[in-house]
Amino acid sequence: MNSEQIEHKDWDVSGWHYLYGKPSASAVFKKIPEDFIVTESLSFDPVGEGEHLFLLIEKRQLNTQQVCEYLAKHFSKRLRDIGYAGLKDKQSVSQQWFSIQLNVTSTIDLDDFGSEDIKLVKAVRHNKKLRIGALKANHFSIRLRDISDWSEIDKRLHVIKEHGVPNYFGPQRFGIKGNNLNWFERLVHGEQIRNKKLKGFALSAGRSFLFNNVVSKRVELGGLDQFLEGDVFILDGSHSYFTFEQQNEDYQKRLDEFDIHISAPLFGEGESPATSNCLELEDEVANLFLNWHKALCDQGLEHERRSIRLKPSILEWQKDGQDLLINLEIPTGCFATSVLRELVELTEQESI
Repeated sequence: MNSEQIEHKDWDVSGWHYLYGKPSASAVFKKIPEDFIVTESLSFDPVGEGEHLFLLIEKRQLNTQQVCEYLAKHFSKRLRDIGYAGLKDKQSVSQQWFSIQLNVTSTIDLDDFGSEDIKLVKAVRHNKKLRIGALKANHFSIRLRDISDWSEIDKRLHVIKEHGVPNYFGPQRFGIKGNNLNWFERLVHGEQIRNKKLKGFALSAGRSFLFNNVVSKRVELGGLDQFLEGDVFILDGSHSYFTFEQQNEDYQKRLDEFDIHISAPLFGEGESPATSNCLELEDEVANLFLNWHKALCDQGLEHERRSIRLKPSILEWQKDGQDLLINLEIPTGCFATSVLRELVELTEQESI
């Protein structure tokens, strides 16, 4: 089958298992952009000098690429001279960091910077370009409108705060109707995707889809804190991991205290550190998508690990009439929509 013969389809990226059962309560999500406010926290402090100008920008109803294009035009730079640490939803109000490479001696006039949907919050110099992933956390202020069942919502919020949720990649990762997975399918069947960003989205979507399938199986088998022989544990707040040793008896205690988490694979080249029952489960998913796994390896992605559990560092809430206001902070790379998924059935006014 060549790439022209690949069927374009709508992918179901909502069918993975729920940890607490599918919510029966409903709410309206993103009626206006201000219902979803995101603020980035960098993993470092800019030094105050250097050839890169860091801008904290508040954007409204714009995606990250559109802001990059504005910055490139405003400063007469190439798109590759613009840096950012992560992608943010278009249907939101987001405070996001960007960097622009400029002459270290340049005096920058920012008086005419901005537009109706782009506001400058802060400007500071730094000696290195802002890179993807250079974030500590993302903070969310969320308004859910027209809550249908307050008792269920309150009960679930308390459980989520104490026990966390599955660390699924959210629907944003897969594109509208999962279209990034169609691009990945084309790549799997040998099509050369010349657009680097589109290719990156496709690879991330395929890899994330496989990860979510593994996490869903773990939820089905008993939850996020029921370990298997051969499991690989990841340290909280770290990328460091270690493998299961039968003689060590404190795994469950450390899991219960959120000092460690069970991990699942981000598939790629290299031998998995998992063994025994855990490896069998992961191989079961990989074998269902052998061509996908091979494509990830052929594209040079290396095997990595990611926690199957997400516990918000901040989760606070209050009632406002028929609406619910949520104050949420989660680590970089995690998805607020994965927290909301376990809380309530959402009706979105506009697609992300």
